[in-house]
Amino acid sequence: MEGAQLQDGNVGHTGGWRLLKNKLLLVALLIQGLGLLLCLTYICLHFHTSQVPLQSSLVQSIRAGFTRCEDEKGFILTSLDNDTTMKIENNTVTIDCDGFYLISLKGYFSETIHLTLFYRKNQQPLFSQNITKIVNFVTVIRMAYKDKVYLKMTSPNISCKDIQVNGGELILIHQSPGSFCAN
Repeated sequence: MEGAQLQDGNVGHTGGWRLLKNKLLLVALLIQGLGLLLCLTYICLHFHTSQVPLQSSLVQSIRAGFTRCEDEKGFILTSLDNDTTMKIENNTVTIDCDGFYLISLKGYFSETIHLTLFYRKNQQPLFSQNITKIVNFVTVIRMAYKDKVYLKMTSPNISCKDIQVNGGELILIHQSPGSFCAN
C-alpha cells in the first residue's frame, strides 16, 4: 500500500513539475520570438535608411577673429578656419540657414570701449556693453536667411586705430540642421 501511495505522490509531483517546465519553455519561446521580431525590425529599418538619399549634414559655422580696428569699418573680421561653411563679406557674417545659432563673443581690449553686436538692421542689438575692457558673451538666438551679424565699436577717448585687441573671437554655430538653407 505504501508503495502505491508513493507512486501516487510521485505522479502528482511530476505533473506540477511538467506544468512549471512547460510555462518556462513558453516564456523562453516568447522571449526568443520577441528577439527575432526586434532583429527583423532592425534589419528592415537599416535596409530602408540605406535607400534614403543622404542630405547634406554640414553644420553651418564660422570662427572669426578680430584683432584690429579701422575707423570707418570698426573691427575687421577674418575667418580663423579654412573649412568654415559660412562667409565673411563686407565685415559681416551672412546667415544662409534659418534656425537657432549659438553665438560666442569674447575679447580683451587695451582701452575701455562701447561694443555692440547686431544681427538685423533697424533692430535692437543682440548685445551691447558700455565701458568695458573684457567681453565674454554667449547666447542662442533664432536667425533667418539674409540676417547679418556684425560688430560696432565706439570709444569716447581714443580712435579705433589705437585700440589693441587680444583674443578677439566671434563664433557662430547653427544649432538646427535640416531647416531651410539658401545654398
